[in-house]
Amino acid sequence: MSRVIVTGASSGIGLACARGFLEAGHTVVAHYRTGATAAGALREEFGRDRVVAVATDLATEAGCMALVRAAGALDVLVHSAGIWNDGAIRTLTAANLEEMFRTNTFSAYYLAREAANAMKTGSIVFIGSTAGERGEPGHSHYAGSKAALWGLVQSLAQELAPDVRVNLVSPGWVRTPMAEATFAIPGKLDAIVSAIPLHRVAEPEDVASAVLFLADARQRHLTGVDLAVSGGALLPMPRG
Repeated sequence: MSRVIVTGASSGIGLACARGFLEAGHTVVAHYRTGATAAGALREEFGRDRVVAVATDLATEAGCMALVRAAGALDVLVHSAGIWNDGAIRTLTAANLEEMFRTNTFSAYYLAREAANAMKTGSIVFIGSTAGERGEPGHSHYAGSKAALWGLVQSLAQELAPDVRVNLVSPGWVRTPMAEATFAIPGKLDAIVSAIPLHRVAEPEDVASAVLFLADARQRHLTGVDLAVSGGALLPMPRG
């Protein structure tokens, strides 16, 4: 069985990924920043020998280094932790922009560097976003932070081959705590769903399923893949 780092493992997509790997029999290094209770619950449910809970701030290089160091031996890295907030370009502040890229983008580079040095063979899966593929009005800083991951994956898939496979999962709207405030706006969820061919937003488990698929060693010929888990939201929509 593999030893897997999952970042943001106390909530949303990260938690679903951690549970998926644990249910498949793997050992999980569950990263969290503030979700100690959820990380502790995972340890109680699956056993302290199979869940290593690590609290670090991935917005810093030191935090990324500490997480991989705490993992020791490593087979898979899943980087799910991230932030999303408003950032209309006319009011975008330096602090907001820098926090977004430190948390969503720089962390990916630091974790990839450390993981590449820690694993002889294995798999890295980053969580991107459809926002990084088509943009997101009012959130260009978020879209940019995720778009950068595509370039990182395309580069590392070549640089780390053949020993380490590197892939990207790009979800659309997912029912996570980060999105619930948006879904609570009257009429917003209906408007979102109406633009998705499958007529639903994703559950975290939908994204986790794609992550586990790409991380599985049986997918030995998949690297540099960007798998959109969006319910078809990126498809050209009929007009007229």
